[in-house]
Parts: sequence; C-alpha cells; structure tokens
Amino acid sequence: MGDAKSPNPLAFNARFPLLHSPAVAGATLAIVSTALWAALEGWASVLGAGSASALTDGVFVMLLMLQAGYYLSVAPLLRRAALRCIDDLRPLLLSESGELDRMVQRFSSAKLPYLRWTLPLGALITVVLQELQLQRFSNWMASPSFALGELVTVLAAWLTWGLGLSAATLMITDAAAIRHLGRNAVTIDLMRIERLTAFSRYGLQLSGAVVGLMALWAVSLVLIDAFVGVSWGQTTGYVGLLMVAIYLCLAIAAFVYPQLGVRHHIRHQKERVCHQLTDLLPSSDQAVLAAGSDPERLAALLSSRNQIQAIPEWPAGQHTRVRLVAYLLVPLLSWSAAALVEEAVSRLIG
Repeated sequence: MGDAKSPNPLAFNARFPLLHSPAVAGATLAIVSTALWAALEGWASVLGAGSASALTDGVFVMLLMLQAGYYLSVAPLLRRAALRCIDDLRPLLLSESGELDRMVQRFSSAKLPYLRWTLPLGALITVVLQELQLQRFSNWMASPSFALGELVTVLAAWLTWGLGLSAATLMITDAAAIRHLGRNAVTIDLMRIERLTAFSRYGLQLSGAVVGLMALWAVSLVLIDAFVGVSWGQTTGYVGLLMVAIYLCLAIAAFVYPQLGVRHHIRHQKERVCHQLTDLLPSSDQAVLAAGSDPERLAALLSSRNQIQAIPEWPAGQHTRVRLVAYLLVPLLSWSAAALVEEAVSRLIG
C-alpha cells in the first residue's frame, strides 16, 4: 500500500480544533445563532412584525442550533475513530490494498454526506411539523408580517433536521463499512482474538455518540419546560420515556452492528478449526483403544477443541463492556432523564 497516499489518522482534522468537542461546537453555534435571531427579532419588533412568542422562538433557536453543532462536530470525531480502528487493524488486514485505500479516503473526509438529499428532506419534515404543531405557515398566510420575526426559528429547524439526517446516514454507512471490513478483509487468529478489540472500540464510539444525542434531547425538553413554560401532558411524559428506551436500544445497536462482520468471521473460523480437530479424533468405537494407546494425544485434541469452542465470538474486552454499561447508565442517572421520570410519575399519581 502506498503510505504516501494514505492520510495520517491521528493527525486527521487537526486544522479544526473546535470540531473536536461536540459541546464546544454546539454551544458556539447556538450562541452565534441566538445572537443573530435576537438582532433580527429586534429589527422585526421595530417594524411591528415581531414574533408572537419571541421567548419561545429564542429558546428553540438556541436548542436547535446546539443540536446542529453537535451533528457537525460528531462527524469528524466518528471519522477519526474509524481511521484509528483501521490503523489498529492494519497488521491483520489482507493484502488487497485497493479497497482499504478507498476506505481510508472515505474516512478522511470530515464533511457530512448526502446533504443534497438530506437538506431537502429536512425542509419537508420542518414544514410538516411546524404546520402540525404550531400552525406556523397558516399564521404566516394570515399575517405575513410574522414571517420576519419567526423565519430564523424555521431555518434553524430545517438546518437541524437536514444535518441530523446526514449525521445518521454517516453513522449507518460508516458502521456498515467497518462491518464489511471485519467480515472480508481481516485475518483471524483465534489464539490472539484480543487483537480484534478495535472493532468494539469503534462500536463504543458510535454508542457514545447516540447516548450524547439522547442526553442533549432530554436536556432540551427540560429547558423548554423551564424557560418557555410549555407544560408537557401525561401522554408526552410517556412518549419521553419511550424515546429514552428507543435511544438506549439504538446505542446498543450502534455498539453491536459494526462487530457483526468480524463476529461472523470468528464464528466461521471456530467452526472450521473445530471440524479439523474433530476429524483428527478417533471414532467413538476407537476412543477406548486410543485412550489406552495414546492418552496424551487424545486429551490434547479434546482440550484444544474445547478451548477453541470457548473462544468468545464478540471481540469486546471486559473494559469495553464496562464502558458500554456506563454509557447506558449515564442518561438514566442524569438530571435530565430524572426530570422526565419525575414529570411522568407526578402526573400519573397526581
């Protein structure tokens, strides 16, 4: 493989340190966007066209752009994680370098993919939801002056949906590429299965991204309740708990899916080696004679087969599994998830 053509995974995106932190990137974009909204809202108010619910729109702009910044910063983080995974697996990769070079080139891009499709789809979703939930565009038709003060809110929702769909597409397609790599391009040494833990570490990165988004979503709901005064009904509380459960399932799926390819490969190798060892064993009729004539060989074959059968098919080490459990517990123990539970319980019993 031509090393001169391959980017250095550890130096990836070093020119954009802001994107290394989803929290910093999201907060920065939220502050800038909220300042822009405040300026436009002030101008609209002077013209007598201010938003009918200025505080609500301002909080929504801040929270929506916080999510948009999260999507923008998660993309390079996940791409760096994929490159690090390939770099760790490089000694185990097969000799066909063409596909590997294409994967390295793919993961070297920090851009969100398919924006030409996700932005129009995000616009459609925004129009439908804004109309169903707030009758936004019906109000604009009745009073066109409202559009000036509320335009930034709609644009923020559109951008967040478009970037969110693109980020979800990136996660799915990148995980599928790593899954393909584990199934078709990695040599398996059953005696050194720990060398494949790079797959579980990458899955952990994906799971962490999903958990982070869930925490951001939960915090957004609580902040809306606190600052905007939106009162969530009992049904909404149940929906919130359902969404927490869905996000937990998505986090587990994000951890498991990239490892499915290498798990299939490990299982195939285990079956192959076990069949070879079984072929070396004597038949049941000859086992007694073999035990008497060469007991050490018989015991070694049986022990080797048992050891191969006991090898785990998932390349996740104990440390990785503990971190996954910690990731899944964080949202449930956080104040945001607790607020959702408290709201649902209080409305149920009161």
